[in-house]
Amino acid sequence: MVDSVNIIELKEYILDSRMTGRPFERFDFSIAWEDVCVLSADSIDDGLTFLKALATLTRPLHGIYRYNGDILNLSDYSGLLSVKKKIGFITSHSALISNRTIRENLLLAGSYFNNTISMELDEKTRELCELFSIQKMIDQRPSDLSARDCHLAITIRELAKSPEILLLEHPEDFIGLANFGILWDFLAKFVKEKLPVVFLSNSKSFIQSFSNRKLVIMQGTLTEG
Repeated sequence: MVDSVNIIELKEYILDSRMTGRPFERFDFSIAWEDVCVLSADSIDDGLTFLKALATLTRPLHGIYRYNGDILNLSDYSGLLSVKKKIGFITSHSALISNRTIRENLLLAGSYFNNTISMELDEKTRELCELFSIQKMIDQRPSDLSARDCHLAITIRELAKSPEILLLEHPEDFIGLANFGILWDFLAKFVKEKLPVVFLSNSKSFIQSFSNRKLVIMQGTLTEG
């Protein structure tokens, strides 16, 4: 953990709103260590746009992005790698490489994010595969698996990064109720370590258990409630 109070700061940010067809109202946003923000949006597209902005996956029309106090150049994709590997992004806009097996996807993620060239899954990834019960299917390609199994592989890939911040979209739907308790336990440990989270969810118990801040996006305007 670093000395900076805020892990992410967005200053004078403007994003495109899918809900209104116009840009978001300009906003400032910051998230500090220990913050767990539940996000409510009148448009799932706008909610995901905000999460993608936090994950450096979309460039604003205007604004400054700081990570741990450093201003990022969002037009330099390779220069963002050191930040991207610190952000867990588990949403319907996450994807696997379709012509690679799940094992190859996980190995490539390890190579990409952890700068390794190992041909074996690391211990943490193996444990996550066992935890989510996908070890028997990791030599299959995404096209041979159900959408739910692909979502589990994405979840494993992102958790294996040991991220500093976690961004989630309706995890109760994304990985299904049968696996929701596993992610719940993982998130409880994540929060105990005072790492920040931003999530969309319809689960009242999930929201009540974890969130300490509420964000609202309505008609392209971000407010805190």
